[in-house]
Amino acid sequence: MNIPWNEIVDRNGLLTVPDLLLVRDGDLPHQARGKRLLQALLVVALVGAVAAVTALLKGHHVMGTTSEIAWGVLIATYVFFVVSSTGLCLVSSLGHVFGFKVFEPIAKKAIFLAFVTLLVGFSVIATEIEAPFKLMKWVVLSPNPAAPIWWMGALYGLYMVLIGAELYFLFVKDHRKAKLVGLVSVIAAVAAHSNLGAVFGLSHARSFWYGPLLPIYFIASALVCGSALLILIVTLGDYFGNERTLRPQNVKLVDALRKLLALFILIVVFFTTWKMITGVQGQHYGKYEVTMASLTGPLFVSFWLFEVLLGMVVPLVLLLGPWRRSWRAVSLAAFLPMLSVFVMRYNFVLQGQMFSLKPVVGHLGERYAYAPPFKGNPEGFLSYTPSIVEALIVAGAIAAATLLFVAGLRALRLIDKEA
Repeated sequence: MNIPWNEIVDRNGLLTVPDLLLVRDGDLPHQARGKRLLQALLVVALVGAVAAVTALLKGHHVMGTTSEIAWGVLIATYVFFVVSSTGLCLVSSLGHVFGFKVFEPIAKKAIFLAFVTLLVGFSVIATEIEAPFKLMKWVVLSPNPAAPIWWMGALYGLYMVLIGAELYFLFVKDHRKAKLVGLVSVIAAVAAHSNLGAVFGLSHARSFWYGPLLPIYFIASALVCGSALLILIVTLGDYFGNERTLRPQNVKLVDALRKLLALFILIVVFFTTWKMITGVQGQHYGKYEVTMASLTGPLFVSFWLFEVLLGMVVPLVLLLGPWRRSWRAVSLAAFLPMLSVFVMRYNFVLQGQMFSLKPVVGHLGERYAYAPPFKGNPEGFLSYTPSIVEALIVAGAIAAATLLFVAGLRALRLIDKEA
């Protein structure tokens, strides 16, 4: 099959990709600041790459995880990236798949960023599992369909192939095939991400995670990320490419995304409220204690400040209040939920493990219930602090995703052709 590369790759843009990291004379001041920001991101990405190689070589010895808290910030970061990828796929499909014309101009950028975030998410989890190539080998040679994690890998692998094909058909303007593959991509995205929720929700031993609503809750948070990222793509693109103003043709698009983001945040508010109510009601062993850790305990600040105030209250005020007509306010309202979702995913991964599963064994061998306050821990819960290596990997992953997307905008036919 002859691939029409001229329809996909912008040769002039590809030659100017190195200029992204150079500040030349004559640039507008905000363009120069943008390039300096990209230069800083390149440094962070390179440092993160060194940390990732260190993690692959040294394993969990350089991480803050333990035998009881085996999943740390790298798992949370992986979930954050695939949440973003899924949300971008779902929200962008409203245009070229389901026929809402206002969303059509952003389709290529959204699917491309969905591919980038998924790729970076896979890279992050590869550093956490230590032997990624063995995983890919045995996933194929020795599948275990009874394991939700096996389905997670299989479904997200299929999803990556599908969005790659969808992006190709969008570039070559084969709208019929793009719509068909896009519809299958939506199904695969919902299946993969709801299955990711099931990886946690089917963990019977972890009472805080266990339950049937997590797959739906994960989809809701994905929709928040997708609509928020699309707002940032449009507004920041215009900020750096249109002298700090929003292009008139993007006003309706941003307003439509604003309404979607407000709706999806309200859905997350609903799920969060009932998650807290069910966690407290009945004082279920393990679940109650962890829920109270968020409401009044050691996770009080991260829950009330980052998840509730900055992730729900402030964005809703900006999106629905008198500032809703300001694209700068809408951009801030889009950035805050992204920060909140990252903190939510970090808290969520930690919450399911902070209640120890080990029993207390007496001097005669008798077993007692292991409940807070735990011996040697005045806060009553197992603690976890990310190591420097983990923190650098996370920062490098975010920087790498940003650089790949910006370079793709320049190298591919994504600039000045659509929103």
